[in-house]
Amino acid sequence: MKGTTLIAAMLTALLSLPLNAAENDAKAREQFMGIIGAFNTQSFQKLVPALDQTDLVNRVVAVRPVNSQVRETFNRQFASIAEVGFRYSVHNEKSDNSGELIAFEFENGLGRGVIRVKLPRHEYAYLVFDLRHDRRGRLKIVDWFDSRIGQTLTMSISELLIALQPNKADTRALLALPNPTDLQLFQVTEMLKAARDSQAQRFFEIYDGFDEDIKAEPVVAKLAMRFAATGKDPDRFVKTLDTFVDVFGGDDNYAFVASNYFMQIQAYDRAFASLEQFHRNFDVQEGGIPARLSALALALGQFEHAERYAVEATTDEPSLELAWWSLLRARSGAADFDGSIEALAYLEDKFGHHLDAAKLKRDPFRAFNGLAASEAFADWRAGRQ
Repeated sequence: MKGTTLIAAMLTALLSLPLNAAENDAKAREQFMGIIGAFNTQSFQKLVPALDQTDLVNRVVAVRPVNSQVRETFNRQFASIAEVGFRYSVHNEKSDNSGELIAFEFENGLGRGVIRVKLPRHEYAYLVFDLRHDRRGRLKIVDWFDSRIGQTLTMSISELLIALQPNKADTRALLALPNPTDLQLFQVTEMLKAARDSQAQRFFEIYDGFDEDIKAEPVVAKLAMRFAATGKDPDRFVKTLDTFVDVFGGDDNYAFVASNYFMQIQAYDRAFASLEQFHRNFDVQEGGIPARLSALALALGQFEHAERYAVEATTDEPSLELAWWSLLRARSGAADFDGSIEALAYLEDKFGHHLDAAKLKRDPFRAFNGLAASEAFADWRAGRQ
């Protein structure tokens, strides 16, 4: 599939604005902080005022046309359907309610905001918001992109609407296959019903009967991957992931989620390649993604890459503690003990750690044993007394 440039387009617009744009409209920034609060508490009711119903309905229908009955249902049940889309975006990830603003630009009524959400295991997710002011100066969400699912709220709701009341005509419009048979249309429609009702067993009973060309349909590949990711069948997960990558491997928007899937099967080389693909097109300078790339490179024994990305992380976001741990691990892993001192000093001076030899040796990262035994560490530690 030809890669899209959704993230690049959204962020190019963000980054092309003057650097003082946020200062020109501090009110918008303050309003956006309220949106961050709604995400942190997963409170849809606090988010509703920021959604423009007419605008969002028109955008969803423009992505994928639906019949008049479905559109009427969407208008009538806008809040409940939009909430499902919101829940889909914050799906079963247990964050520690620490979404933080890492980029914001706003001028002349238009702008972008980027939130980084902290997840377990020192991981992050990224939400990119397209924003505008209405005529009364209220901040409105035009759309948002979630790295965890690789798509926008608009796209998620458009797929939800098709599954809400699936019929043969809408299923035909959903598929890229030029001339699907009546049997294929019936099967996909039944699959959508199973997905709507969260019936994983029924979903895969239908899915397993599909021809390969139907399994390679984008909406089918996405749904199958999400069900497989929450199941307990490792063989199905791997096979479904292969199809998912065949369909979306060239799409930068899905590279982040693909990297996460590869991590689940410890395919670190493919996880690294996918995350690099996402990173190249995510033009916000921050330390979370390069720190993770550094960790993956270290797992692959690619010490030069590990250090390069760790340095990038500390340079782009010196206030991120994870970035300095990445640098310490990268240089210790490469036995660059003299270079490790920079990270050690920063972790102690800026983040309050006391990293003596005993503490380093207790760390699961084995290269710290070599660091703790090195002359460079002994000299540095003696000088800190």
